[in-house]
Amino acid sequence: MTTEVDDTLSMIRDQAARLLSKNAAPEHLNALLDQASGFDRVLWASAVEQGWPAVSVPEELGGIGLGWRGLCTLMEEAGRKAVSIPLTSNAVTFTAALASGNAQLIERYANPLASGEIIASLAFSEPGDAGLGQRPNLQYVDGKLSGAKAQAAFAAIADVALVHADAAGETVLVLVPLDQPNVTRHVAATLDNARAAAGLEFNAASAQRLGTSGDTAFAEATALAALATAFEQIGGASSCMEMARDYALERRAFGQPIGRFQAIKHKIADMYWRIEIARGCAFDALEAYEQKNPLWIGLAAAARLAAIEAFDFSARENIQTHGGLGVTWEAMPHHYYRRARCLALELGSSQSWRNHLLSSVGYDNAVQ
Repeated sequence: MTTEVDDTLSMIRDQAARLLSKNAAPEHLNALLDQASGFDRVLWASAVEQGWPAVSVPEELGGIGLGWRGLCTLMEEAGRKAVSIPLTSNAVTFTAALASGNAQLIERYANPLASGEIIASLAFSEPGDAGLGQRPNLQYVDGKLSGAKAQAAFAAIADVALVHADAAGETVLVLVPLDQPNVTRHVAATLDNARAAAGLEFNAASAQRLGTSGDTAFAEATALAALATAFEQIGGASSCMEMARDYALERRAFGQPIGRFQAIKHKIADMYWRIEIARGCAFDALEAYEQKNPLWIGLAAAARLAAIEAFDFSARENIQTHGGLGVTWEAMPHHYYRRARCLALELGSSQSWRNHLLSSVGYDNAVQ
């Protein structure tokens, strides 16, 4: 990475932190939890105005040209403030559309995705399945999509969904507009309503296949989503650690800050090493992807696993450090716990990603 790119990323990080701080007050975040599909449209409009959806888009296509590293920088800052915006889903869908090589498809979807004009949802999970099935139940026949997908982030408000479906025994990636009568959105309250999640049901809905697709295309799409999400989880975990540290230095018990007690010190130290391991795994995967190293998908799986562990642990221990205050509606810890749980499941459970990791290193007897 050149010094110029590094300076640009630092500038974008600072600008993102300032913008997100204005939208991360507990009162504002609580309001998004009060109703199902509590999407933050004000924040999204501000992000679009600053060009965030185009940060990973190549300059020759009208984007900012900072690649996945730029996107991951923004997602880490979003994670730090526990805000929820569809940057990852738009970027993954844009990449899949661009890879199709279909000029009509690129014009219809890729450009609006890069500008933030439309919002995408990644609907990969099967109903009743905690993983990401390589053989989906969703059927794609003669340009029509039939079946269902489990709840997916931003599906309640998205304009288009990227799904994987079965086409005569082959796994294919398909783009389906959600504003058609043959698509039904099942919106329900969730642990984190700010994710605007919904289940999707398709009844011979019009959809467009992306290129030849296949298992490799699906694996790459999920790995890219996992990589960006890992940085979001690292950002959230870091905020949990810092929040716990600051409270431990302020809260006093038995005449001294609780941070002087070994139990609290160990909690915060355990958060730190988990976060640093996740950060190292995430940067290894990012660098491998940038260098077109074929091992990058396996490294993305490792980053996914480490980031789930880091965020889950840090969110729990942050609440424990705060004691009774940590579970109150007015305090921030519950927002991070909600987000940690949702991000841990949206792209498939830890067990399914362990299987991906084992398969990537040649161990084919992974437990299903």
